[in-house]
Amino acid sequence: RGLGRKDYHQLHGVRSLDYVLMFIPVEPAFQVAVEADASLIREAMDNNIMLVSPTTLLVALRTINNLWRYEYQNQNAKQIAEKASKLYDKVRLFVSDMEALGNALGKASDSYQGAMNKLSQGRGNIIRQAEGFKALGVEVKRDISPSLASVATDPAPDEPLNLTQAERDANPQES
Repeated sequence: RGLGRKDYHQLHGVRSLDYVLMFIPVEPAFQVAVEADASLIREAMDNNIMLVSPTTLLVALRTINNLWRYEYQNQNAKQIAEKASKLYDKVRLFVSDMEALGNALGKASDSYQGAMNKLSQGRGNIIRQAEGFKALGVEVKRDISPSLASVATDPAPDEPLNLTQAERDANPQES
């Protein structure tokens, strides 16, 4: 009872199980004591005391070792779960950002293609009109990129004549 009242498991800064091992080094004495008073083991357990003898000490110590190992594994599992949750949230946010980036790149690509079409496609494109000035005798310091200029001035075989009034006014010979 005196050993049970010491409450070793409640000492500040000490991590221990809530029971204490009471080692009885003389096995025959332990057996005689238990035979004389069968309630001895129950009373020890009620006071958080585990009676151990030379034959049960190693089993008890291994059991305690396994309990501590499981305790550490449980703590690690909790930390892993917390970190996994945080990582999942970061991955979710990253995927969301990547989708937004993909949409923005798609819009930028569409805008680029629209601008390039106005620059070099269709009957009233900007390059064709600029090259028209050159054909009228306007002096230029440097020619427009030949690859763009040739695409812009080549007549498209099935190009529809859907010019706006502004395009017809800007380039009357193509109307």
